[in-house]
Amino acid sequence: MIVLASSSASRALILQEYKIEFIQVCMEYDEDFDPNLPPAKYAMSVTNHKAKQFFDNFKDKYDRVLFADSSVACQGIILGKAKDQEHARYMLELQSNTLTSVYTAMKFVSRKITIDMLSVASYKFSKFDKNDLDSYIASNLWKDKAGAMMIEGFNKKYIEQETGNKPTAMGLDIINLKAFL
Repeated sequence: MIVLASSSASRALILQEYKIEFIQVCMEYDEDFDPNLPPAKYAMSVTNHKAKQFFDNFKDKYDRVLFADSSVACQGIILGKAKDQEHARYMLELQSNTLTSVYTAMKFVSRKITIDMLSVASYKFSKFDKNDLDSYIASNLWKDKAGAMMIEGFNKKYIEQETGNKPTAMGLDIINLKAFL
């Protein structure tokens, strides 16, 4: 059994799909970091900061705790979570007809071992259809998604080329995590 220290429904779903027993412990994290950092360093910094905040709050209450964070980078810009529909549209329009990468950092902390890992999944998207984009934005499904991206939903039909694995793009590199569990 592991502790998922995240409120992410996507990460919980990935753990369920891969039949990993877990409990989910949610808390609000301060994820305000310098968006001018390189994307890999940004994602790892946020993940390490989440771990520090969690253990400052819960001390030694939990063992086998999993932290993760994803950042989306497109055209040299780190895209966090959209603040509103206008911000979501901006992020998605940046991704249209270009290469976008998802940097997913993971930290697993147990009393016996600590694992830090970074995985990248990259996608070349075709041009997004305006009506389809409008519908997606109106649906609010982009909320709480890095870059307003939903690789298993809206973005899926526009993929022309991909490297990396889908779970990484959804927020958790379960394939590599399973190797350590």
